[in-house]
Amino acid sequence: MHNLKTQEEIKALKELGQHLEQQLQLASIELGDFSDEDLGLLDKCADLYAHLHIHDFNLNYLRDFYFARKKERIENQQIKVQQQIELQKVKDAIDEAAKEVAVLERFKSEAEKRIIPENIFQQKQNQQLATKQGLLERQKAWKTPKEFNMDALIDKVESLERR
Repeated sequence: MHNLKTQEEIKALKELGQHLEQQLQLASIELGDFSDEDLGLLDKCADLYAHLHIHDFNLNYLRDFYFARKKERIENQQIKVQQQIELQKVKDAIDEAAKEVAVLERFKSEAEKRIIPENIFQQKQNQQLATKQGLLERQKAWKTPKEFNMDALIDKVESLERR
């Protein structure tokens, strides 16, 4: 029984081999045209066909696979170009930000040079308040006559100027 199954499998494989050779002849392909590497790939393909129980060689599947790979490659190239453009935009933004940081750092250093320390500022403010207070006290101490003759004062100033 086991022999009978084995003989049937051998017969089916021979028929499949003849069928595939006919398919290759229809496509004008000779096995001698392939390199050793290509023949190795064909062996792997045949093993896959045997394990997956695929018995019909259809070039449309190969074309579909080729075009799917080509589509993936084109999409990947498109994604790569888009990512390169985005990367360049990010690099430009980084350069612009670095320029802005440099300007801000220069501004900060100049501002720090001009900053008056708090103790000196407080000292100047106290001096100004003391001066203001002194002037206000002088103003209060100065007494103006109740009858102040402005015309007489102007005449005296003019006479002093003539001398």
